Amino acid sequence: MAVRIDMMEFDRMTAGSLLERGEALLKHNIDALLLAPVVPADAQKLLSTKNIPFYAFIDSPLPGTSPVSCVVQNPYRGGFLAGRMMHLLTQKRGTLLTIQTHRAAYNSIERARGFAEYFADKPEFSVLEMEAPHNQAMDKELDAFYRKHGDVCGIFVVNDAIHRIAQSVLLLGRKSQTTMVGYDLVEHNRRAMVAGSVDCLISQRPEYQGYTAIYQLYRKGLLNQAPEETICVPIDIILPENLIDENLWCPTL
Repeated sequence: MAVRIDMMEFDRMTAGSLLERGEALLKHNIDALLLAPVVPADAQKLLSTKNIPFYAFIDSPLPGTSPVSCVVQNPYRGGFLAGRMMHLLTQKRGTLLTIQTHRAAYNSIERARGFAEYFADKPEFSVLEMEAPHNQAMDKELDAFYRKHGDVCGIFVVNDAIHRIAQSVLLLGRKSQTTMVGYDLVEHNRRAMVAGSVDCLISQRPEYQGYTAIYQLYRKGLLNQAPEETICVPIDIILPENLIDENLWCPTL
């Protein structure tokens, strides 16, 4: 029996994009759906239709739903680990900033919570939070924050936007005082780490997530087997020293 996979991309910055693209996909009379539910409201609406025999999640859990399989990291633990790495890498004590870009996303909320709770018993640190604007105002927002909090020593970005924030920190001349920790080894973040503007990344093994989730749907739909309901993805720590291509990193002699 042949298996065909159709892909639909959505823009999480555009309201309703996930729902619109998902509804277009459902017109193909699909047998199963693999979804990254990073826009919870849209995902809930899409899954409330009766046209999806069964579905699986990658990237983020979504409370209140019943996927046949969920292949994700524990976002709280990921945030807690990001806090531990920040603590290890930061030479100073002072204010730490957590930056959200999609405050409604469950995984973003949990990562920020885990990060804050790591520092809850460390009074020498203060953890504050900011929602990043989706425009050119980031430089202005960060500059105002640095001026108000002169002891900023680290920034944690809860998703792959770390390269964008790191660029603003560089432009403001604040990198020397700021440890930068973020998520995902996408190409922009990889380049930022090679350039020295990002210090640590938490990787989610996206290829593994996608492959494993598709296999669970295959087991359910074609083999009539019981899929694994929850598959926890290991939390990988990426530093300049262990980038996949070692030739891209050269220590200063």
